[in-house]
Amino acid sequence: MNMVWDRHVSNGIRELGYDVKTHTMAVVFPGGVTKYHAPVPYPVYAAIFHATFPERLYRQTVEAQIPTVNAS
Repeated sequence: MNMVWDRHVSNGIRELGYDVKTHTMAVVFPGGVTKYHAPVPYPVYAAIFHATFPERLYRQTVEAQIPTVNAS
């Protein structure tokens, strides 16, 4: 997996990663907890990264609707 990482997104999301080949998004929370979701369209990833409240947008669009996957 080749992830592009964005660091220090917000207090609730430490890092966001996105793999354009597999459309997998990684979310790193405080404490090092990482969740991977797929398939995530790139515009959704970009919207979360640029959002004023990324945690809320993540919960509403990704966590509630897109399944988690294992990292490979």
